[in-house]
Amino acid sequence: MTQLPFTNPSNKKLSGVGTSTATQMSNPRGGVVLPKRIAALGLRASAMPSMIYVLVGFILGPQLLDILSSEILGHLDPAVSIGLAALGVFVGLGLGSHHARTTRWALLAATIGAVITAAVIAIAMYTLFQFLELDLPSSTAIFAFSIGICGCASAAASLGYDIRPHRHIAARIAELEDVPLIILGGLAVTLASAGIDPFGQMRLAIIASLAISIAGWLLFERARSDAERAVFVTGAIALLGGLPAFIGASPLVSGVVAGLVWVYIPGSADRIIASDLRKLQQPLVPLLLIVAGASIQLNPLLLWITVPLVLFRLSGKLIASTAAARIVGAPAAFVGTVLVPPGAIGIAIALNIQQVLGTGDTILVSSIIMAAVASEILAVALLTVKEEWFN
Repeated sequence: MTQLPFTNPSNKKLSGVGTSTATQMSNPRGGVVLPKRIAALGLRASAMPSMIYVLVGFILGPQLLDILSSEILGHLDPAVSIGLAALGVFVGLGLGSHHARTTRWALLAATIGAVITAAVIAIAMYTLFQFLELDLPSSTAIFAFSIGICGCASAAASLGYDIRPHRHIAARIAELEDVPLIILGGLAVTLASAGIDPFGQMRLAIIASLAISIAGWLLFERARSDAERAVFVTGAIALLGGLPAFIGASPLVSGVVAGLVWVYIPGSADRIIASDLRKLQQPLVPLLLIVAGASIQLNPLLLWITVPLVLFRLSGKLIASTAAARIVGAPAAFVGTVLVPPGAIGIAIALNIQQVLGTGDTILVSSIIMAAVASEILAVALLTVKEEWFN
C-alpha cells in the first residue's frame, strides 16, 4: 500500500496524512532482518491486523453464525463502493506526494513487475482452468485475468529512512505497485460487468471523477466551518463511490484520479481531504475486510484454485523482481523478498469485481483471501534470512 507523506511536487504540506512510524528491525548481531510492513489498506501498525478483520467477517458470515447473511451483505454494497473510493483517494494522494524523480523509476519498475506477475498468474491459471473445466462465475478468460491482478498485490515494506538506497527503492516499488494494479483492476471490473463498451465505461468514470474532484475543490476551500467541510468531503467520496458503481466501473480508479487532482490543483484541497477522510477511513476499511471475510465460501473448488495460485504467484514474483531490480539497480534477491508479502489491495479489487459479477458465487474473493493467508506465511519464512542477503 502507498505510504504518506513524502516530498510533494506541488510543495503543499499534507498535514494530517500520516502512516505508521514502523522502522526496520534488525538483529544487532547480524542475524535476522525482518522489515516491518505498514498495515494493509492504510491501517496503522497499532491497529488490529487486517486478517483479524477478515476472520471476524468469516465468523459473522453465512458459513458460521450467519449474522452477516447474504441479504445483509447485498445491502452493504453501497458502503463497500464508498470504502473503495476512499481507498483509491489515499492511493492517489500518496502517488502525487512522492518526489517525481524517485517515483519515475520506481513506478516503472512497479508497473513492469505487476504486469509480469499478473501475466504469469493469469496465463497459468487460464491453462489450469481450461484443463480442469471448472465451473466459474464468469468466462474463463475474465476470471483468470481478474485472479491474476488480485493475486499479485504486494504489501508495502516500511524500512525507515536511514537505510541503503536499494532498500529504500525496493520499498517504493512495493508501495507504487498499487497504481498499475488499480488501473488493471478497473479494466477487469468493466469487463466483468459485461458492458457493451468497457473502455467507454472507464472513460466516463474518469471524466465524472474529474468533475467531482473539481467541484469538491471549489466547495472545500469555501466551507465556513469544519462541520460543513466534512459534509462536502463525505458527499464527494460518496459520489466517487456511487457513480462508478452505477455505470459498472471501478470506484478505486475514480478515487485515484480524484486524489491526484487534489494534490496538483492549487490550494489546500489535498490537506483538507486527507485530514477529513482519515475519519471516514477508520470505519470503512475494516468494513471492507469484514465484508470480504463474510463472503468466503468453503468448497472443494477453493482448494483447486488457492494452491496453484500461491505457487504461480511466487513464481511470478521471482521473475518480476529480476526485471524490476535491473531497472532500479537493486539486488534482485532483496526486491523479491520485499514483494512476496501479499497486499490487501488485491482483496479490495476482488470485492469490486465480485460486485459487478452479480452472482452469489464468491469464489474469486475466497481464493484471493486464502492465497493471501498462505502467501503471508510463506513471506515470513522468506523474510527470515541472513542480513548479508540484503547487502
